[in-house]
Amino acid sequence: MHAATPEPPDADAADDDWVSPLVARYEGPLILYAERLLGEPPRARDVVQETFLRLCRTPRGDIAGHEAAWLYTVCRRAALDVKRKERRMTLMTDQTAATFPSPSPDPATAIERSESAAEVMRMLDRLPENQKEAITLKFGHGLSYREIAEITGHTVSNVGFLIHTGLKTVRQRLMPV
Repeated sequence: MHAATPEPPDADAADDDWVSPLVARYEGPLILYAERLLGEPPRARDVVQETFLRLCRTPRGDIAGHEAAWLYTVCRRAALDVKRKERRMTLMTDQTAATFPSPSPDPATAIERSESAAEVMRMLDRLPENQKEAITLKFGHGLSYREIAEITGHTVSNVGFLIHTGLKTVRQRLMPV
């Protein structure tokens, strides 16, 4: 009697094994990043879901070694596409704008934060978008200058300049001489 030959592992299952850890590691940070770009959690979750769907359709070899940069780049592009599409679709009146929740934190959240942290956040919000985004990706998401450069399309040295200039501006506003 012959021993049963084990079935070869399902190739699709093996390919999917690499996606789950990426979802577990990056889903939360990507949602926060997309919320920052879009201002609304439901749209941010949709963008992140689309990001992971694209991940599933992309061969593993195409992104191996730069998964974080790839995910943030895809998420950023999808969020910016959503913003562009919505801008084309509707012209917002003041009355319509008043019905949308403010991107500012609610009072309960603001009270929980220390005064200095709240002030730093207000200062960051006043920075130009490119500086704010570079600082958020660096300190809020722990990405390297190289990864930020891949995501934003800036050079690595320009990313360093944006972060340096943004932090210097915040520091000067917090501690005027």
